[in-house]
Amino acid sequence: MAVSWQHRLAARAPAAVFLAEGARIGPLRETLALSPGIRLVDTPRHASVLVVAGDIPTGWRDDLRRIHDQLPAPFASVWCRCEPFEALRNPILNDTIEALPQGVVETHRELMLGKRDSAPRLLPDEPPNPWEGLGDDGHGGEGMMGGTPYGRPMAMNMQDDLRDGLTLDTLTFRLGPFHSALPPGLQAEVSLQGDLVQAWTITRKPFASVVEPIFHAARQEPVPIAELELSRARHHLRRLYRGLRVAGWPRLAERTLRMAGQLSPNSDIAGLRRSLERGGLWRLALPEPGRGDLDKEQARQLGGPAARAAGIDEDLRSQDAHYRRLGFAPTCREVCDTAARWQQWLDEIEQSLALAGQAARHDLKTAETAAVETPRGPWTDAFPHDKSDLLGEVLPGLEWGEALMTLASLDVSALDLHPLEEPWQPHRSTGDREGRV
Repeated sequence: MAVSWQHRLAARAPAAVFLAEGARIGPLRETLALSPGIRLVDTPRHASVLVVAGDIPTGWRDDLRRIHDQLPAPFASVWCRCEPFEALRNPILNDTIEALPQGVVETHRELMLGKRDSAPRLLPDEPPNPWEGLGDDGHGGEGMMGGTPYGRPMAMNMQDDLRDGLTLDTLTFRLGPFHSALPPGLQAEVSLQGDLVQAWTITRKPFASVVEPIFHAARQEPVPIAELELSRARHHLRRLYRGLRVAGWPRLAERTLRMAGQLSPNSDIAGLRRSLERGGLWRLALPEPGRGDLDKEQARQLGGPAARAAGIDEDLRSQDAHYRRLGFAPTCREVCDTAARWQQWLDEIEQSLALAGQAARHDLKTAETAAVETPRGPWTDAFPHDKSDLLGEVLPGLEWGEALMTLASLDVSALDLHPLEEPWQPHRSTGDREGRV
């Protein structure tokens, strides 16, 4: 193929990447977001490279095929610490996360310059719903409404609006499990009337999330409090990054993420807080006061920052003598609505940085191993359980933007109890013969 100036120009552009996250992959999205030459996109239709990373359950491969086939040609898929479809000829494998960004950039460049063939489609080229020749005019529709005109189901199932009782059409659709605004692995059936969430039903639980290795080490032996608190602040900044991406503030999100990678006991987030306040985050992006509110029992069930935002002053650090020596006391708010949870993140980041600075000066280590407060909440026997069913109680009645911002403020996935340090080993399930696609 002759290489035109347009192809050479496209090769120099950042690689548009859609990330399909599996389990036990760590903060890979954050790593790619800061990598030169890579631009993360929120839909596979805008990507040139699909990155599939982590453990993908066998039963979810059909969802992955649908994502794979949505990328416009030429495109390629890169598989990191997971097994590719056998139907792919010469799949691009990269089991070293450190080398993944450069491999993605090179793959994009080869595609644009015609040095690599586009990946094959895995699914038959046919509409998901039969429609041709059906209905009054052969277009799949039924009279003035109903049916699947041109293969697209119409909004049907009239219901009363949750706000004012008006009877409106309801659109029901499936979201996830690889949607960038959702926790990795979460899938839900959502019913909308206009932009109002009428129902939110979990059909697949999110993958268990990981915390940095130092929290696992803290359960075995004393660890430096400064390092533990910097890890806690880094976790909250990464959560803030994802929330700001959902809110449509990409530059501030990137600034937040860069700060997470450069934390030290002398770091200060006062400038970041001012940018959020002056930029109007509390007024423009977050739901108004009282929206996305949790009652005390729901907040206690979530634990961690969500519970403390509701005024529940429970934090296992209070049981550690060396934290008490630093003057530690839980920082709390009084209402657990969406805005309060976002502000609670900022409060706890500032507190963690202050504790890290004090502990570093005194070279203090933790005094307890039985009481470890993770960034998600207390590490107890009850903590690993998934809490995503709570979303069906909290999200209905919110407008779509409010629902996504509320979801971004909640840690609902279970905790992965194993540190993310074991080497990945490929495994082949006899019940998942990908060669059949």
